[in-house]
Amino acid sequence: MIHTYTDEDVTRTVGWREVLKDLPLAFESLRSGDAAIQARQRIDCGSWKLSGMGALWESRGVAAYKTYTSLNGQFDFLVNLFDLARQQHHVMPAGEITRARTAAMTAWVARRITRLGAKKMALFGLGIQGRTHLEALQESIGFSEIAVVDTADVSQACDAFSARYGIAVRQVSPQEAVTNADLVVTVTRSKQPLFDGAWLRRGTAVCAVGTSLPTGTEIDQVSRARSDRVIVEWKPQSLLEAGEIVIGLADKSLDVSQISDLPELLGSQEPWRRSPEEIILFKAVGVGLSDLVAARHVVEGMRAHVTAKEAVTASQY
Repeated sequence: MIHTYTDEDVTRTVGWREVLKDLPLAFESLRSGDAAIQARQRIDCGSWKLSGMGALWESRGVAAYKTYTSLNGQFDFLVNLFDLARQQHHVMPAGEITRARTAAMTAWVARRITRLGAKKMALFGLGIQGRTHLEALQESIGFSEIAVVDTADVSQACDAFSARYGIAVRQVSPQEAVTNADLVVTVTRSKQPLFDGAWLRRGTAVCAVGTSLPTGTEIDQVSRARSDRVIVEWKPQSLLEAGEIVIGLADKSLDVSQISDLPELLGSQEPWRRSPEEIILFKAVGVGLSDLVAARHVVEGMRAHVTAKEAVTASQY
């Protein structure tokens, strides 16, 4: 049986909070062999791109594959989730899934690598994805100051977040944002470095989220060279397509021995942050297992919604 969903269905049933609950479980399953990922595949034809990425989670009885097109910076996402136990097929738009799982991933890792007592976050990019990141990171870690950098005037959005959380949220210059920041997060479409790595103080955590192309990087050579540890989601994909990693290995600002992925970290007794003085870089590109986690929440949420609706209807008779 095939079930289809609308954007409203997806928005109602999944957000970064739901995905954040299950990401550690999913990646522990990847570590143990209970889950598997298919790396992103891309097809280019002129200005069009078609991409796909998938995952299986055996103990949960689900598989998912996300496909998407991109043209001139505009994306259109679709997820197919297969419920193997029930032999059902679920098809849903995946723009909100992508937004939720990306912010959840950043929040999960940032909580583990941002040092205790963090006060200031620098956030590059306050678009749709950036706003979700601000919410997820503020509610997961809690900062007293957030410095925002954007090419557009986002001062009104900053004021709204400031009122919502009761903290200082201001749009500032890149140098002012990075100086004395405990966490720096980049969520932009830039393929060029956004700040000078010399501005980073010791102990800063950096999360680079914006691009998954091997030819682009939001983080400069100095930032890479100053990083004591580099974390990626899953090496078989990240070492090939994460621009910060590909370029860093090519120009020798990074060494492969510095790089750990999430399954490795989950299988180790070593803390993700080994000292308060380390500069740690997390590079995210998005993997199919994260999409699967989010899509599974949509299906479960819609089942619960239908059950509740049926119960109400039955009570009327």
